[in-house]
Amino acid sequence: MASVEGKGTTFNFNIQCEVRNRAPIYALNVPDIEKKNILIVDDNSTILKVLKLQLEFFNLHITAVSSGHEAMMLIKTAEPFDMVITDMQMPEMNGLELTRLIKSHYPKVPVILLSSIGDENRKKYPGLFASTLSKPIKKRQLFAAIENEFKPQQQTAINDHQSTTVLTDDFALRFPINILVAEDNLINQKLIIRILNKLGYEPELANNGREAMEMMSDKTFDIILMDIQMPEKDGLETTRCIRAKTSFEQPYIIAMTANAMPEDREDCYNAGMNNYISKPIKLDLLVSVLEEGYKNRAAVVHHR
Repeated sequence: MASVEGKGTTFNFNIQCEVRNRAPIYALNVPDIEKKNILIVDDNSTILKVLKLQLEFFNLHITAVSSGHEAMMLIKTAEPFDMVITDMQMPEMNGLELTRLIKSHYPKVPVILLSSIGDENRKKYPGLFASTLSKPIKKRQLFAAIENEFKPQQQTAINDHQSTTVLTDDFALRFPINILVAEDNLINQKLIIRILNKLGYEPELANNGREAMEMMSDKTFDIILMDIQMPEKDGLETTRCIRAKTSFEQPYIIAMTANAMPEDREDCYNAGMNNYISKPIKLDLLVSVLEEGYKNRAAVVHHR
């Protein structure tokens, strides 16, 4: 220990750590994402450094700048960027102003917004942002947002190249249930809502786990189709919160996820979910789990 009056104290210590050769907890599962050019914009140098290190770990080519003006200069003069990730609260030019400027010149470049405001900007400006993530940013949410944007069209939520005979609008009459869809990806939202509409349902939509919890306080839902990777509250955390509640009737919760490993399925059941379907969702399987949910919703109990 060394101490200098008026300047501070320096502490030193040694610690023994075991070296472990483990695979990373998160992995980008979409082909051809590696080497994508991504521009990060944030006036906070610490956040900028952390984001850059996290994304470079997955072989993404990252350029980091601290202002909107720097970003626009690079966008106009450097190699084309495949994506922009920008903070909302920045001096001189905030994330909203920067995104509007980017879209006016390069409308096809997706922009992910990082904001302490949460999902409100997405509601105010639909279609402007590919995703909105609330700080503090979680790795899983960030990587999921990037994956969703670069996924081929056929790998989105619904596998729609199947017989339409299962899509009968009398299905909802035979199995009347109130459905809540908790999903943050815009394309996946449209697809799952379209399919449920064809089955005769008028589901309600939550953009993240926090919204789902708020909506459950006002209305009873028989079944929740719950995406796992969402901003603010992911599907696992949201399910745990729901199961801990005694103030409302417990819903039948069906996980929707692109992660199809056995341990992912186990995580869903351990969190208190009742069923599990992997993305891209097969229509016959969706119909089957909805029917099963209708028959077993009354048996759902609180998960402790």
